[in-house]
Amino acid sequence: MRSKLIRKSIKNIWQIIVIVWLVFVYQLMLNMVPDEVKLIDGDLSKLDISVPVTFECRDSGKKFIDTSVMKNQQLQSSIDKAGTEKNEVAMASDTVVLRAKLFGIIPIKDVQADIVAEQEVYASGENIGIYVQTDGVFVIGTGNFEGLDGMLYAPAQNVLKSGDYICAVDGVELENKEALMDAVGQCEGKSLVLRIRRNGEELELYIQPKLSKEETYKLGVWVRDDLAGIGTLTYISPDGGYGALGHAVTDMDTGSVLEVGTGKLYNSRLVGIVKGESGKPGELSGVINYEEKYCMGDIEKNCERGIYGTLHEKNNLLEHAVTYPIGYKQDIESGEAEIISDIDGTIAHYKIRITEVNYRDNKENKSILFEVEDAALLESTGGIVQGMSGSPIIQNGRLIGAVTHVFVDDAKKGYGIFIEDMLNHD
Repeated sequence: MRSKLIRKSIKNIWQIIVIVWLVFVYQLMLNMVPDEVKLIDGDLSKLDISVPVTFECRDSGKKFIDTSVMKNQQLQSSIDKAGTEKNEVAMASDTVVLRAKLFGIIPIKDVQADIVAEQEVYASGENIGIYVQTDGVFVIGTGNFEGLDGMLYAPAQNVLKSGDYICAVDGVELENKEALMDAVGQCEGKSLVLRIRRNGEELELYIQPKLSKEETYKLGVWVRDDLAGIGTLTYISPDGGYGALGHAVTDMDTGSVLEVGTGKLYNSRLVGIVKGESGKPGELSGVINYEEKYCMGDIEKNCERGIYGTLHEKNNLLEHAVTYPIGYKQDIESGEAEIISDIDGTIAHYKIRITEVNYRDNKENKSILFEVEDAALLESTGGIVQGMSGSPIIQNGRLIGAVTHVFVDDAKKGYGIFIEDMLNHD
């Protein structure tokens, strides 16, 4: 009786192990198959994912097209009723839905496939100076100060919050933080009405400035209205539009994505390199020339996928740029690739190795994991350093992404964003 119970317990344990393993494999497959892909001219042969998954598509005519990408990655195309091999999705619309099935049997997920034309852009790699002014006066935080009477005051505490944008005082629009300081300094102790923007919503708040020991009125708030830095230009489109950085311009104190009012790209001159070390990211040091003649273009958008706008003189920037066709996420494979970057005043190509491709949406600007293998780059910078964000990533003759982050503990390793995500920034 006891041995029978033991056998039953062992059987139950094995059943649990099998179930857990199946759940793990299923979840792994979910992560390894993208939620959305782009197919050039509807060509299913470009859907090359290195997992044993079959893609089944139903077009508007209710005909099925099955595409299996197994370990040998050979496309198996179904034959339509007329006996003609079909490798393309013939659709009146620009989007189809593909059903992904593990081993052609187990449904995993539906994948949205956008039908697109072949697209080319110029890959740059040029070092750029970035200057942005916030859309409103940005609130970093609040604090207290000593009043004329020796007491501590904090008028802004529990009124303003980190991440707020102060847009107007008593109905007067603010152009910069100096205008805010002037309005507070001239209040004569009267309450002020602040129009602010918080999480996209406009609010009106009342606040009572206090007289400080310096005999000036204060709110007890730290603010910022501009930010400058250097980065890398990723691509230039044929119409003169551009994309850069691959990640947002953020406030250095709060980490918040800055809402940009106006912004400019400038020529920058590199003056030094701080080499990356374990636990301490390196950086490119540069000087930005703010004279109008050195202005390269306008910054019209700042978002999680980078900065975007229009260049003033496109042709001047194309001297070293080369056109590349766009490579989509399913085109990327583990193995050799290169980045284009300027670390010493000259745009050059440096060897990297892609080690992982991540399709999860919550990792959108950390979708490509790579390691620097180029001896010259490792000698100069130690790997990826701040200022290289936006450096184009090239593989198999296609522009597939851009550098976005460096590993703090290992400067040889970095992350990148899919170029299709940068192009789809609207």
